[in-house]
Amino acid sequence: MTNDSTVAIDASSPPSPRTIGWVWILYFLTGILGALLTRGIIVSTDAASTANNILAHASLYRAGFAVDLVANLIYIALTALLFEFFTPVNPTLALLAAFFSLVGCTVQIMGELLRLAPSVVLANAQLASAFGAHQVQAAALLSVILYRSVFQISFVLFACFELVTGVLILRSRFLPRWLGWWWLAGGAAWLTFLWQPLVTTIWPVLIVAGAAEVGLPVWLLVKGVDRTVNTV
Repeated sequence: MTNDSTVAIDASSPPSPRTIGWVWILYFLTGILGALLTRGIIVSTDAASTANNILAHASLYRAGFAVDLVANLIYIALTALLFEFFTPVNPTLALLAAFFSLVGCTVQIMGELLRLAPSVVLANAQLASAFGAHQVQAAALLSVILYRSVFQISFVLFACFELVTGVLILRSRFLPRWLGWWWLAGGAAWLTFLWQPLVTTIWPVLIVAGAAEVGLPVWLLVKGVDRTVNTV
């Protein structure tokens, strides 16, 4: 029998950079698939058309919900990987970034319930007879609009995640500093979701700044990191 006192317990090694990169790419592909499945179903200015589209494409609509839910689960797993990845740089900041990301995912999942509601409400004949078709259709559209508003709240949380991650990248010695500054710019840009009118004005800037989240996984896949380099 081996004496426990003689067993050396090594700290778990950080996850492979390429593993993180592939999980990130899987998240992007899943998110794109979810968007494609429900493309054109929602007509934000027409409650009747939206209701008819949801009923006519009920399977696709629910599939889009399911795929988006899977995308959030993938991002939660990605958050755990990034926490382990950046913990050697600064454990407190790594935990803070993970917290912002997990809360953002939670908000999005709650928003997904609002998006699912129209398919349930519109398929219920008792509600249609009790409140009338127009009222039920209006309620369905309202649920979709609230879903989009909830997603905008999640963008603010993910902006904080990007800001903290940007600092972690800058403080590390195994990732290029320009990636860190790009993430900081992306986080600052996405904070504009605090005020919707500004978002509609600077949306091209948001696209460029938001591409930072693509830059990091691509770098991890192509270049990887050199863990022999000390962190700050």
